[in-house]
Amino acid sequence: MKNELLSRQDSSARRRQVQPRVEKRATIQALSRGGISCAANALLTFAHPRTVTRWIGRCGEGAPLTDLPRCGRPRRFQESSRLTTIAVYCQQCPPLPGINTWSVRDVERYFKEHPQSGGGAMSHATIHRILLEHALRPHRQQYFLQITDPNFFPKLEHIIDCYSNPPENLYCFDECTCIQALKRLTPDLPAEEKRPRLKDYDYLRNGTTNLLAFLNTATGKVYGRLTDNHDCHTLCEVFTSHVQIHPGDAVIHYIMDNLSPHYHDDFCQTVAKLSNVTYKPLKTGHERRLWLQATDKRIVVHFIPFHSSWLNMVEI
Repeated sequence: MKNELLSRQDSSARRRQVQPRVEKRATIQALSRGGISCAANALLTFAHPRTVTRWIGRCGEGAPLTDLPRCGRPRRFQESSRLTTIAVYCQQCPPLPGINTWSVRDVERYFKEHPQSGGGAMSHATIHRILLEHALRPHRQQYFLQITDPNFFPKLEHIIDCYSNPPENLYCFDECTCIQALKRLTPDLPAEEKRPRLKDYDYLRNGTTNLLAFLNTATGKVYGRLTDNHDCHTLCEVFTSHVQIHPGDAVIHYIMDNLSPHYHDDFCQTVAKLSNVTYKPLKTGHERRLWLQATDKRIVVHFIPFHSSWLNMVEI
């Protein structure tokens, strides 16, 4: 019973691999019968012109669209062993000293030492073929962020509404921190035919700087200041200088993220002073954010949801 089940799994896997090839050949034949040239046929089916010519000829002779029987030994590893290999490679961390991610040779060595963990000892070439057959690239990785803000979508809609129906003075604010001030030892060489722009590998590091930037969403202009740090005191100083370039009675809206200095008590006091309103110290950050978002004062802050920097236009 077990051998029969494994045989069915192997047959199913082979059908999944053969079906796209048969569909592609059928498309080539249908386009040919519709009067499409071989060159255009190759472009439309993403095939080589010789492949198009060969299958048009074979179909004209009445040959089937499937592959002809080929010589070679049958697969050594059943489908269950191949799926186990994928699971180990893609879902398990390597229990090997000093290794954080698998390589095909690490898996090869691991299966040789622990044959019960997979389908037996496999060569690194076999493991590589199994991954390629399923279009898997476990050596590549990307970062992602989960939605952790319980009010993510209401905040999202509010920020989108600010962009869709902007007030007269709307700015996106953010800090770009730890910018390296590098000086190359030699000038860059310009790009030439078949050669990119060349930059000297060696450089002198002249410390770091921070850019505090305000993007005017209506004009695209950026008001920026370079500072030695980006603590709350510096934020209040730069924020005050930006507010003071506006008329004294202008209502100003700011979109910013939830970095702690953005709702620090000192920042709230600065906003209250610039808005000419009374501020009573609040204990929690949630209370301070609510106060900053209140529309009964001259300066209104709109906080984007947590883990959504892409909603702040100055970031992108």
